[in-house]
Amino acid sequence: MIKGRLFYKKNEMKTVLITGANKGIGFETAKQLAQLGYFVYLGSRDKIKGLDAITRLKESGISTVEWIDIDVTDINSIKQAQQELETKVEALDVLINNAGIAGEQPQNISAVEMENLRKVFETNFFGAVQTTQQFISLLKRSTGPRIVNVSSELGF
Repeated sequence: MIKGRLFYKKNEMKTVLITGANKGIGFETAKQLAQLGYFVYLGSRDKIKGLDAITRLKESGISTVEWIDIDVTDINSIKQAQQELETKVEALDVLINNAGIAGEQPQNISAVEMENLRKVFETNFFGAVQTTQQFISLLKRSTGPRIVNVSSELGF
């Protein structure tokens, strides 16, 4: 269970954007943060999977969630997501860079295709950087902004 402070000001709901939140760690994080009282923007590049995740959360009694279209490998998608979020909130309190891919396996360094590595880096590294850069202005409006970068043994 994720533990944390819900509010900085009385009756002010904190907002969080989680990239790659339609499954796995991102989905579970969205669920737990919503249960703690955050309004969660569940980011995913696949609308059907994103809306399905929202439906599953709402069916379990969680209503403080909304899907937002974001592909961290596409700067235009990131900019559109930031512009959309800016019309909905005054500030973003938490950005969780969770979107990531494993790439084709195995990734033996002596034989791995460079295109495979480029896709992994584009998503897992550059995606997190450009998402953070694009959302920094919304984060700066928060009284206690946080950026969380999720990684695994596949992350760089």
